[in-house]
Amino acid sequence: MSDRMKRTVLMVGDVVVLAVALWIAVALRYGDFEMSMTDFWFLFPVASVVGVVSFKRFDLYRAIVRYIGPSSMLPVIQGVTLAAIAVSLTAYLTNSVTFPRSAPIIFWFIGILLVGGGRILVRAYFYGWFKNYLVREAVAIYGAGDSGAQLAIALLNGNEYMPVAFIDDDKQMRRTTIHGIRVHGFSNIEQLVEDYGIKRILLAIPNTANERRRQILNELARLPVHINTVPDINDLVTGKTDQPHIRDIEIGDLLGRDTVPPDEALLIDAIQGKSILVTGAAGTIGAELSRKILARKPSKLVLYDNSEFGLYTLEQELIGEVDSGTEIIVLLGSILNPGHLLNVINSFSVEKVFHAAAYKHVPLVEQNIIEGVRNNVVGTWQVANAVAESNASELVMISSDKAVRPTNVMGATKRLAELIIQGFADQARENVTGKKFSMVRFGNVLRSSGSVVPLFESQIMKGGPVTVTHPETTRYFMTCGEASELVIQACAMSVGGEIFVLDMGEPVLIKELAEKMIHLHGRIVGPAAESVDQELVVDIHYIGLRPGEKLTEELVIGESITGTRHPKILQAREDGISWESLEALCEELIGACKAADYLTVKRLLEEYVAGYKMADETYDRGFAQSRQKPVDSAKIMRLDDHHKPG
Repeated sequence: MSDRMKRTVLMVGDVVVLAVALWIAVALRYGDFEMSMTDFWFLFPVASVVGVVSFKRFDLYRAIVRYIGPSSMLPVIQGVTLAAIAVSLTAYLTNSVTFPRSAPIIFWFIGILLVGGGRILVRAYFYGWFKNYLVREAVAIYGAGDSGAQLAIALLNGNEYMPVAFIDDDKQMRRTTIHGIRVHGFSNIEQLVEDYGIKRILLAIPNTANERRRQILNELARLPVHINTVPDINDLVTGKTDQPHIRDIEIGDLLGRDTVPPDEALLIDAIQGKSILVTGAAGTIGAELSRKILARKPSKLVLYDNSEFGLYTLEQELIGEVDSGTEIIVLLGSILNPGHLLNVINSFSVEKVFHAAAYKHVPLVEQNIIEGVRNNVVGTWQVANAVAESNASELVMISSDKAVRPTNVMGATKRLAELIIQGFADQARENVTGKKFSMVRFGNVLRSSGSVVPLFESQIMKGGPVTVTHPETTRYFMTCGEASELVIQACAMSVGGEIFVLDMGEPVLIKELAEKMIHLHGRIVGPAAESVDQELVVDIHYIGLRPGEKLTEELVIGESITGTRHPKILQAREDGISWESLEALCEELIGACKAADYLTVKRLLEEYVAGYKMADETYDRGFAQSRQKPVDSAKIMRLDDHHKPG
């Protein structure tokens, strides 16, 4: 129907309903539903006409019935009240002695019930409450405050979720009801989940402190239910958030720590108005670094990577966020091409280089030793050398906790990369060049390409099993955004040669991480009883540590560590090696990598990385063959003059 037709139908319906309400009122007063009312028949059109005109005047007919709510009852009450007064006055003025004087009062109650209740029944029909209560997904709302109440109204007006319970920590709220939904304490939550078949809990606690929020999430994470969060309605209105949808709880919400707000003075001092180059810009860390850098308005942002698709994707994302004063330059290139890299730095007057290009996946580097060493060690040498020869003033390298007492090739290469940066920093101080070389070391980044989180999610979606290396394996985790901002702030504090270490909080037991992720997806950790729906059960399988993997990771070699002006950034002091030894190491590594001389690479890694011993069970096929067929050392190429630092 057209809107005009809908309003006409409603008006005709109200005419009939108001007349019927008055008839019922008189009949109830006399206790006789068969009595004649011809003596005051004219009062019925008075009730209908005055009521409908009043409803129209109070905009009742502009309300969409399917969205009608408590606020729409006010014009109903106002209109019926005027109709009752009009009936009473008309009966008095016409001296209708047979019309009972109490009938208008009874009519008022019945009229509101029929007019308002009729609309609610129509609304219930449209939304199928009588059948959708059973087919809609039962949800509980955690938080019975304003946000929770507003969320309940939105859900009741929808057709996807049915709120069946509120959960709140406030004891004064217990046993009360909001929009007809009872408020329960957290201690009853397991029983509620079972009794109501709750599959999802929606968090409506926008103003809760971070620590309490994490406690709530960790308590909920043991239940086999989806956990979602919703933004504060006031934040949506004021523009503090532009995300109006229910979103899944991220594993980072469970693992995160109390983050210290970034020191904007440090961020701006490091970036604003400067020309910045990011190597490995298409990677997880490189891309997030680029986002954070762009937000602080550099004059130029050079994105450098050898991944064509990755660079294209990042460019399309950043191009809509670019400030009019920032120029974004997207360049395909390899850090193993020193001439091209040097030309890029000079051509775009790069002042600072954030070196994030590296192979970080432990098993893959273990399978590809030569390429891992070339990219992580030789590549770092080439980048540092380009900075030393160019007009750039600073290099910051992204390191890893796996560089601390490494047990795998990836960790060993990152430790050698750290030694290279330390060596260049010593040379800069000795030659008073004014250039700064530093590095920032931290652990795993959630949702990075090598993180277990995407792997676990994929396995859970397939029904399992989730593969964990060992029940006692622990790792440090940090969100990518926090890590990137801390890297930039560390850069602002650098004077050259520092090993900055990010405070990663407490290490996380990977087994518990897997269990929480299974629960967050509404599944049950197996094995489970036969009475449980086996489609919801996800098993955890322990597959053993892979070659080079450790049970636990460390962030510092030795005990020499101090604080900085930032509470989440520490500074470690660790021994390096002489410049002569470093030059000799890099010359020999470059030659060994070009000649695929695995045995020389193995010897150099074990010689220069304290305590490192390459695993005998390494499964790089080239390495296995090299044991049978040694390479002629005379064919190894040496570092030419172009690669030596200026």
